[in-house]
Amino acid sequence: MVMAAPGQLGARMAAAQRGDHEAYRDLLEAVQPMILGYLRKRIESEAAAEDVSQDVLLTMHRVRHTYDPERPFEPWLFAIARSRLIDHLRRRRRVSAMEVLTDTLPEFAATASAETAGDAAFEILDRLPATQREAFAMLKLEGLTTEEAARRAGVSVSALKVRAHRAYKALRKALAAQSDE
Repeated sequence: MVMAAPGQLGARMAAAQRGDHEAYRDLLEAVQPMILGYLRKRIESEAAAEDVSQDVLLTMHRVRHTYDPERPFEPWLFAIARSRLIDHLRRRRRVSAMEVLTDTLPEFAATASAETAGDAAFEILDRLPATQREAFAMLKLEGLTTEEAARRAGVSVSALKVRAHRAYKALRKALAAQSDE
């Protein structure tokens, strides 16, 4: 692990901006434990902290051109870390909001086995067009934001929202038709 004095981090980033690959490698090695320490204090799971830490490093790499060498490096870095942490917490909140703890099975599931209901849901998903299925999976199963999902799908946010809306509509219609049977 490369230890660096605070002022050295900014100097390494400035050197990295000028194309010094060695300085950039040293910078990444120095900031990774700092970021992970920051996240471990705020995220419940070690695996999640490591995932968010990697996301911070990727974001730092993607926006490295925005760093101003005349300003301190650490506030810039921790603004990125805080932003990725907030994204993680929002994603986690969305996923947990979809989870419902209950003592009884929903009415439609009480009449069919869990396996049959799960098979039916997958059959409905399989009948969707690939673009709609992909949008649904990224947003509802993986918990990505619309921006992240759109970037991964290579489409605009509005195009991804249209795909997802069409998937939700088709799923609601198919599930309603199944429950009427």
